[in-house]
Amino acid sequence: MESRDDKLIAIIGLLSACLIGVVFLFTMTWLTDVRHPAETSLDVQGCTLKKKPVHSP
Repeated sequence: MESRDDKLIAIIGLLSACLIGVVFLFTMTWLTDVRHPAETSLDVQGCTLKKKPVHSP
């Protein structure tokens, strides 16, 4: 019976560690996104397509 209890405790510990890791990664990603705000002004006139250079053989 103790063997089953040990396996259950090990599985719970492993799942808890995975959950803590996912929460940590999510928090760090969210914090880096909050620290770098998006640009408020968008230059629409500057959005032009550049012509690709033509290479002659």
